[in-house]
Amino acid sequence: MAQIAISSFVLCISLYLIARHEAEISLPVILMITVAVSVISILLSLAIGPFAFLVALFILAYAVRRFCYISWPKAWAVTGVYAVTNISLAVGTVMLRR
Repeated sequence: MAQIAISSFVLCISLYLIARHEAEISLPVILMITVAVSVISILLSLAIGPFAFLVALFILAYAVRRFCYISWPKAWAVTGVYAVTNISLAVGTVMLRR
């Protein structure tokens, strides 16, 4: 649950920084996108394993473009920030457990 909250916060901040004049930034939309991408990523990881993260990134870029009304380059920039943050969060979690 904490990872979804952090991911939602990162998505909101990155949307604000990258597309503040173009994007519709509302908390319910951001939470819907984050929860949907997280659930889809979990279900895909059961089916296709480590490639689920890449598919989830494509789904995130599409969802951000569709529901936040931004262009494709800005959607990919927001997706890149989201991916780097999620990878850093996963690595930090593993490092803290050691």
